[in-house]
Amino acid sequence: MISPTIPFQKLEDIALSLLDNHNANRCRHFSFILYKNRLIATGLNANKTHPMNLRNKKISRLTGEDYSDQKQTCSELSAILKLKRLTNIDTRKCTLINLRYDRNDKIALAKPCSSCQSLLRYHNFKQVIWSTNNGYQTS
Repeated sequence: MISPTIPFQKLEDIALSLLDNHNANRCRHFSFILYKNRLIATGLNANKTHPMNLRNKKISRLTGEDYSDQKQTCSELSAILKLKRLTNIDTRKCTLINLRYDRNDKIALAKPCSSCQSLLRYHNFKQVIWSTNNGYQTS
């Protein structure tokens, strides 16, 4: 059950304001970490990588293809790195929310990839929520 107190509309407004107009033809993923319903860290996918990202193998769920060599950082990793750098809050008390906007600025499926799912299991978030084409789903 998704908590009715989470301000989804505010998070959607923040994500829309973060959309880069220069890359409007790309899909964008956003991750928000909330602690006691307060936004404490944000992350978005990027075309650069991080040394921690190199440790996680990235395997396509559909084809089984390994695409670990592509230089990119997922929004989940970006948000977790910011959280750990800026605070000492335990992730077991936090909620992570993923949003994705497609090329037409419509909310789309933002389920974490298999690599990010293992990262989220490691950090043991209280709740992980992601957008779907018609609402939200929780793990």
